Parts: sequence; C-alpha cells; structure tokens
Amino acid sequence: MKKKDKKKFKRKDIRLKNISIDNIEHFENMNIIEEKRAKKKKFEKGEQSSKANLVLKKGRIIEVKSNNYCNVEIDNKLLECSVSGRLKMIDFNTRTLISVGDFVNVDFSQEPRIEELLPRKNTLSRFVDNSLQTEIVIASNIDQVIITAAYRMPDLKLGLIDRYICAAKIAGISPIICINKIDLAASIEDVKQELLFYEQNNFKVIFTSIIDNTGLDELRDTLINKDSVFSGHSGAGKSSLINILQPEINLKVAEISEYHQKGVHTTTSSKLIPWSFGGYLVDTPGIKTFSLHSKQKQLLPKIFPGFAKYSLDCKFQDCSHTHEIQCGVLNAVENGYIPEERYNSYLRILETL
Repeated sequence: MKKKDKKKFKRKDIRLKNISIDNIEHFENMNIIEEKRAKKKKFEKGEQSSKANLVLKKGRIIEVKSNNYCNVEIDNKLLECSVSGRLKMIDFNTRTLISVGDFVNVDFSQEPRIEELLPRKNTLSRFVDNSLQTEIVIASNIDQVIITAAYRMPDLKLGLIDRYICAAKIAGISPIICINKIDLAASIEDVKQELLFYEQNNFKVIFTSIIDNTGLDELRDTLINKDSVFSGHSGAGKSSLINILQPEINLKVAEISEYHQKGVHTTTSSKLIPWSFGGYLVDTPGIKTFSLHSKQKQLLPKIFPGFAKYSLDCKFQDCSHTHEIQCGVLNAVENGYIPEERYNSYLRILETL
C-alpha cells in the first residue's frame, strides 16, 4: 500500500468548551461525549471464574479482615487469602462483599486468592436505615441465631427480639432466645412470665446467668454441633457467656455505659470460632437497632411471632392485621390471646417498612 493511500485519522478535540445554544431542539445527542467506566457484573455472570490454570481448594471464611483480605480455613489450617479483583467487580447488592461463614474456592496457582464465592444456604442480614436500605450481611450458612438480651442493664427490650425472630424466619434460620443476667431479677418466675408468649408459640427460650451458672448447661447443649451466631443487644453479655462456655476464647468484655444504660461495643468485627464441643459460633458486634427491608413488608403479617395460627381465621389471605374485617389476629388481640405489647411491636415494625 502506497503512503498516499493510507487512511488518515484526525484526532478529535475533546477539550471542554462553553457552547452557546440558540435552539435546544437542534442540540444533538452526538455532541455529548460520555465517559466510559467499568461496570460491575451481575452476580450470575461472575459466579464462576473463567480463568485458566486455576488450582482451587474449598475453604470457609473465618474472619473478614477487610475487603481485600480474609482468614480462610482450608484442610484444618488457617490461611490469610486476598480477594480477587474479579470478585470485587461483581454486583452483590450489599455493602459487604463477603461474610464470615461463606464457603469459597481459593486459587493456589500463585498466592492464596479467593476466586469464587459458593452459593449460600442462608444469610443473616440487617439493613441500613436510609432510603436505599443497603444490606449488611452479618453471617452466612448458619443453623441458628442466639438472640441474646439482658433482663437488666440494659433493660429488656422485646421489640428487638421480635425483629430478630422475623429476620431469622425469613432467612430460614432457627431463632433461639437467650435472656441473660436473670440474677438481677427479683424472681425467675417474673422473668419467665415476660417471655411466656414466646414459649407458648414454640420458641426456645433459655434463661442464663454467669453469676450463679443458671442455664449454661442448657445453652451448651443447644450449641453442640451447630453453627450459631450470637447477636442481639449491646451489653447483653454475649462475650461473657462465650468466655464461660469456652474460657480459652477470651473475648473482650466491657461495662455498661452509666450515662445512657446501653452496652458499649466490645466486639469490633465478626469472627467464626470453633467450639471445643463441636460446631462454630459467630461473635458479632452488638447491634442497638435492627431493621428489616421494605420488600419484606408483605411477609411480616405471616411470620411475626404468634400470628400464624390466628391468621388462618382471617377472611383475606393478604390480611395485614390492621383494619380488615374478620381478622383472626385482631380478634386474638381483643380476646387476650396475643398481648397488646406484641401487637404494638408488630405495628411499629410495619410502620418502619
């Protein structure tokens, strides 16, 4: 090809300029130059890596140190693994990329690197209280959540327990209620009376105290060979209970704030820890608020504690239990079968959604 026959290219002038537009209808879209940026892949497209020569081993995330590094248990050994750039480009629609309890495939062709996230059996999540309601995954692939609350210091708040139960049932996780510090009650019967509604509706309730060792054997039996996440009120004594059950774990413990009678966060990140008697625990930072997602609003009337058996008497299948005629739940509240406090808790959760 002769030199004169070569196609000549003229570089475009893309510098920003002030343009005076007399008639907006004549302004064409081709005059707008869009900046090209890398877009995140859908989860389905990025679920498996397409790289060649991968040497993959299955492991489980024990601790998330950052979005770049995790501690992963592989063949009973704990390894620090980086997170692949490919995974970071997948749109998980959550604030957290991965969570403790996740099963992953780690590539050993070079330095250990998390290359694939395996499908989750379930997740325990909370949602940021903003317009986007961004999901924060607390833990994944677990059997039960130990909803830990103190009877006193801080005072017992059953509303948070209701939220945890709803979140656990939506995720397919068994909720276990643990009421700690019952030594501060005048009578154990007083404590049991406050939780009677949950026991009557087949929720397991364990009453514990590290002062006189009440309920610790029952709690240990519940944990054997189960993957359990301890979560609930800040300052409820989760770390103290864990230290009694397995002293070598030696989790940090702090006092209750004297100013506002709320717990002080002592656990700063979630960790998966093996029990000496079988199974794992997930110790999570204490949570003062726990919110559901607005998309779960239609599920709430069906899964709120104690509502299921009475909703069978509702005239409408999609009854919200707020204003409908012939509502089985409203009738149960009027007749005293459902305490008004629990029904008001349902209304408060419904309102937030």
